Amino acid sequence: MERTSRGGLLSAGLGASLGVLGVLWSPLLLPWPVLAVGLLIVLAIRSWPRWPLLWCLLGASWTLWHASNLLDARWPAERHGEDVTVQGRIAELPLQRADHWRFRFEALPGEAVQGAVRTSWYFSDVALASGQCWVLQLRMRTPRGAVSPGAFDYERWLFAEGYVASAYVREGRPCAEAAPPPWWHSMRQHLDAALGRWLEDHPALDLARALTVANRNGLDEADWRVLRVTGTSHLVAISGLHVGLVAGLFLFLGRWLWQRSAWLCRQLPAPRAGLLAGTAAALAYAALAGFSVPTQRALLMWAVVALALWSGHRTRAWHVLMLAWLAVLAFDPLAVLGAGTWLSFLAVATIVLVSSERAGGAAVWWRIPRLQAALLVGLTPATLLFFDGASLLAPVVNAVVIPAFAVLLPLLLASVALAWAGGSTLPLTAAAHLLEWLRKGLILAAESAPMLWLEAVPGALSLLCAAWGAFLLLSPQLQPLRLLGLICWLPLLWPRPGLAPGVAEVAVLDVGQGLSVVVRTREHTLVYDAGPAWPGGFDAGEAIVVPYLRQAGVRAVDRLIISHPHRDHAGGAPAVGQGLPVVEHWEEGGTVCRHPQRWDWNGVAFEVLHPRQPARWQGNNRSCVLRVSAGGQRLLITGDIEATAEHALRAAAPDGLRSQIVVVPHHGSRTSSTPAFVAATQADWALFSAGWRNRHGHPHPEVQRRWKGTGAQTVSTGDAGSLEVRLGAGSKPALRAAREQRRIWRAAFRLPAAVD
Repeated sequence: MERTSRGGLLSAGLGASLGVLGVLWSPLLLPWPVLAVGLLIVLAIRSWPRWPLLWCLLGASWTLWHASNLLDARWPAERHGEDVTVQGRIAELPLQRADHWRFRFEALPGEAVQGAVRTSWYFSDVALASGQCWVLQLRMRTPRGAVSPGAFDYERWLFAEGYVASAYVREGRPCAEAAPPPWWHSMRQHLDAALGRWLEDHPALDLARALTVANRNGLDEADWRVLRVTGTSHLVAISGLHVGLVAGLFLFLGRWLWQRSAWLCRQLPAPRAGLLAGTAAALAYAALAGFSVPTQRALLMWAVVALALWSGHRTRAWHVLMLAWLAVLAFDPLAVLGAGTWLSFLAVATIVLVSSERAGGAAVWWRIPRLQAALLVGLTPATLLFFDGASLLAPVVNAVVIPAFAVLLPLLLASVALAWAGGSTLPLTAAAHLLEWLRKGLILAAESAPMLWLEAVPGALSLLCAAWGAFLLLSPQLQPLRLLGLICWLPLLWPRPGLAPGVAEVAVLDVGQGLSVVVRTREHTLVYDAGPAWPGGFDAGEAIVVPYLRQAGVRAVDRLIISHPHRDHAGGAPAVGQGLPVVEHWEEGGTVCRHPQRWDWNGVAFEVLHPRQPARWQGNNRSCVLRVSAGGQRLLITGDIEATAEHALRAAAPDGLRSQIVVVPHHGSRTSSTPAFVAATQADWALFSAGWRNRHGHPHPEVQRRWKGTGAQTVSTGDAGSLEVRLGAGSKPALRAAREQRRIWRAAFRLPAAVD
C-alpha cells in the first residue's frame, strides 16, 4: 500500500509538472479541443501510463486556463499609449525614488482594465501608501521589454507576477467612496513608518524593513551584489525559510507552554496546540509581508506539513514535499516561471535527501558542513540556470549565517512586537546592531573573496546532465553511482566552441532607444557603444550588454568604442567597465575613433571610415563609422551620423560604403539616410536600433520606405529583439532575431525573407 501511494504521488507530481511546463514553454497556447481529445484517449487507456498521462493533461489544462485568462486580460498592443481612467487600490508598499513612485495598482471590478498594472507616478508630492484607493488617469502600455540573450526577461516577469499592463499617471485623485482596505495593508504601512522612526538613521534600517514588512526598497545595487556574491540573497526575500523559522519556533514554544497545564492538555493535545500556534504565527508573518506570492507559497507548504502532523500518521518527508509541490501548482501554476519556487523546493529536497535515515549516524559537527556542501551541489544547476553563475563562497557563509539568522529573525520580530505594543525600543535597537554586524560580515566576505563567484552560462543539456549528476551524488541509495555523478558535471567545464578564423559574430542588441553592437572573433571582442542609462533607472550596459557578453563566454572586452558622447550611446559604458575588464576604451577625451585606423583580428578586418578630422565634427556627425569585413561580407555601423557626414563619406569613398548589412544611422531618423547614401550602401539588410513605439517615432516610415526602395529588408530591434548575424561563415549572412524564439508571454516576431 505504501509503495502504491508513493508511486501515485510520484506519478501525480511528475505528470502535473510536465503538463505545466509543457504549456508554459510551448511557443503557442494549445487549443482546448486538443486537450479534450487527449483526455478521451487517456481515459480509454487501461494500462500503466494512464495515470501519469492523466495528471499531465490536468496540469496542462489548469495552466492553460490560468495563462489564457491572463493573456486575454492584457492591454492590447493596438491601444498602447491610450489614456484611460481607472479606479483601484495600491496593492503593495509603493517604491519611492527621487522623481517618481512605482507601485502595483489593482483595478476594481468593472473597470476598463481588469487586473494589476505596474504603475509609475512621476513628479508627484502625494504621499502614497499601501491599500489606498485612487482614481487615476493612466497612459497605458502593453507589457513589453527588451529581449536579448542573457538578459532579464521582463515580459516573463510581468506575466508571472500577473501584470496585465504597465502605465504612468497623468492625473489622480483619491476615491470619493471606497471600502476600507484589507487590514494588513494599513498595518504594514504603519509598521514601516514606525520602523523609520524607531531606527532613524540606523545603518540596519533597510535590512530590518526587508525582514519585517518585506520592504526592500532601501537596498541598493551594492547591497544586492554583496548578497549575490555570498549566496545569501534568500535571506532578504521573505519566503519559505522565514515563514518556516517563525512557524517552527512558535510550534515548539506553543507546545512547551501548553504542556505546562494538565487541564489544557486534556482539552487539546500539546502537539496540536503547537501546530495551531505555529500556523497563527505563519499567518501573521505572511500578513506583515503583504501576503506576497512567495509567502503564499510558503503558507501552502506549511499547511501541507501542518495537516500531515495533525493527522497523527507517520508520513514520509518525500510525500509531504510532493504534496506541497502539487498544492503550489494548484494555487498558481505560473509560479514555476520564478527562480524562487525552484530554489525553495530544491533546497528542501536536498535537505530531505541527505538527512534521510540511511544518511544518518554522523556527528553533529560534521552534519552542518556536510549539509552546506550538499546544498551547493543540489542548487548549483538551478543557480547557473537562473543567475548565470554560482557562489562558491555560499556554503561557508551560509553555514555561519543561517544559524545566526535563525536567532536574529525571531529576536527582531519579538523586539518589533514589543515596540509596537508600546514597550521599550531598546531591544529593537540591540537587534538592529546585530543585523548591522551581520551586514558588515557579509560585506567583508564579499570583498575578501570576490573571485569565488563563478560566472557561467552552460547550455540546457549540460545543465540537465549536471542536475542528474547532483541527484546521483546526493542520494544515499545510489552511492555506488557517485563516480558517474561526478562525470555528469564535466560538461559544465567544457569550453564553448570558438568561432573559426575569418568569421565574426555580430549582435545588434535590444537596448531600447539607443545603440550597442557587439562584434566577436575567435579570440577578440569589440563593443561599439553601450546603450542608454538614466540616473536611478534603466542601465542598458548592466541589464543588456554585460549579460549578453557573459552568456557568450566573453571574459574581457578588447576594445570598447563610444561612437559619440550622447547618453543613449555612452550611458551604459561605466557598467560595462565594471562588469568586465576593458583592455582599450575609445571615447572623447582619450583615444578617439578616426580614419584611417585599421586592424585585423583572427582574419576579420576592421576599418574606421569616419571621422577623418575629428576636430571638424560636432554632435551626431562626429560619430565613429566602422566597417567590419569577413569572408567577403561587410557590415557597416554608422552611429548617429546625419546628412552632412553621409555626404562626406560618399565623397571620400564612393565605392567604399557597399555592405550587405547596415546598422542604419541615427535609429532611422529623417535627418539621416539620405537617398544617395542609402543607394551607395547597396544593402541587403537595414537594421534599426530603436525602442518599440518610442516617442521620437524612430524608425521613420519615410526612411524605411527609402531603404526598402533599394531592395533592402528592414528590421528594428524594438520589433525583433536583439539581432545576430555571422559574417564569413557562408555564401550570405543569415540574420537571427531574439523574438523568433517564441514564448506565450512574449510578443512574437518573424523576420522577412532574405534578399536573393
